[in-house]
Amino acid sequence: MVNASKHPNINLFTYSDVVEFNGIPGDYNVKIRKNARYVDEKKCTGCGLCTTKCPVKVPSEFDRGIGERTAIYIPFPQAVPKLAVMDRTVCIDCKNCERTCPAEAIDFEQETEYIDVKVGAAIIATGWDEYPIWESNEYNYGFYPDVITQIELERLLSPIGPTGGHVYRVSNGETPKRIVMIQCVGSRDINANPYCSFVCCNVALKNAQLLKQEYPDMDVIMFYIDIRTTDKGNEEYYRKIRESGVRMIRGKVGEIIENAKTNKLKVRAYSSLTGEIVKIDADLVVLSTGMIPSKGTEEMIEVMGLSKGPGGFLTEVHGCLSPQETKDVGIYIAGCAAGPKNIPYSVSSALAAASKASTLLSHDTYNQELIIAEVDEDLCMGCHRCEKLCSYEAIIVNENEIAEVDDLKCKGCGVCISSCPARAIDLKYYRDSQFTQEIKGIGCSEAETIETISESIEE
Repeated sequence: MVNASKHPNINLFTYSDVVEFNGIPGDYNVKIRKNARYVDEKKCTGCGLCTTKCPVKVPSEFDRGIGERTAIYIPFPQAVPKLAVMDRTVCIDCKNCERTCPAEAIDFEQETEYIDVKVGAAIIATGWDEYPIWESNEYNYGFYPDVITQIELERLLSPIGPTGGHVYRVSNGETPKRIVMIQCVGSRDINANPYCSFVCCNVALKNAQLLKQEYPDMDVIMFYIDIRTTDKGNEEYYRKIRESGVRMIRGKVGEIIENAKTNKLKVRAYSSLTGEIVKIDADLVVLSTGMIPSKGTEEMIEVMGLSKGPGGFLTEVHGCLSPQETKDVGIYIAGCAAGPKNIPYSVSSALAAASKASTLLSHDTYNQELIIAEVDEDLCMGCHRCEKLCSYEAIIVNENEIAEVDDLKCKGCGVCISSCPARAIDLKYYRDSQFTQEIKGIGCSEAETIETISESIEE
């Protein structure tokens, strides 16, 4: 990330949003909203002195609400660029930060800027968000403080986290003796997300290993539907975790109830392997929540007019043959913007997207496929059927109620042709009249065939 920020050919816009996007491949216009951080980027050195004098404390988004941050803060320790940002919604205007800053970088009068840039291609890498379990209160998350998610556990295990890498019960600060992990929360569920989030099993296994390393006597139990460790070496890793003493129970947890006197969590589940009801007293319950499209992904769908699948993730042209390409030439997707991915898959998809973009931009001209749809304006009756069915949004009906084809967006799939009730749309070089003449020529003598072709050419 540091290398990217220092590269002479990379312009980094942080704390910014894309608000408008239009144009054609190789010549896109992008409007960027650079939000006011109330800190002068050219002066700020990222020393963090301003954060030490701020009296306001609010839950930290980076630490998932377990830790705290101040009203002026650096988003996370490895932030690039390492600049402070001020949250004006909680700031009390005490001006302590302004008096403390040795670089005089605090600017309470800073305003939002809008920047227009031209680009030849775009790569959408908007990541993912955690399944909002707090909305459904599944497993009493949000009611019981000792029911947390895997991401919150990761912040506890992190050496730079709010607890310095040590795991404590949220309710009383004690070290838990028994931890229960529940897999597929929000994933593989018709009432939530039907898809598998792909990374949850390995993340849970990794965290279980870290717990056993830090606390060898801790009892770690994992409830699962299926353990999916598909990548190279992951099956062996799974066996290693089992051998370390982590208990695996194949079954679905039915309920979690907190004992008001002891604050213990009673976990009740059904073991599908033994056919028995399992009851376990746990100190901490960790939910492996699924992955959903990020807020940024939803915003880019609206701003750029991209297509999304049933799960809300961006849709590629072809999952196997064109996994990085969208319906718009010059716009590519990488990482979890297209669906749940682990780090190796995210890296490989990013490299593929970068390769696609560089291939497009390395040529002075763009070669457009000529086999595209064309509209006979005399026959078109403006029924909008082709416009509604076009997967590439290449057809629009103008103010004169005549369909128009965008040559750069059209892929010549033929859906509009087969759906047109007035037969007003043809595919260039594959027109209906050409096929009609070919069919007429079948079985004709050579002279008749030549005469038929000549008549077709004259027409």
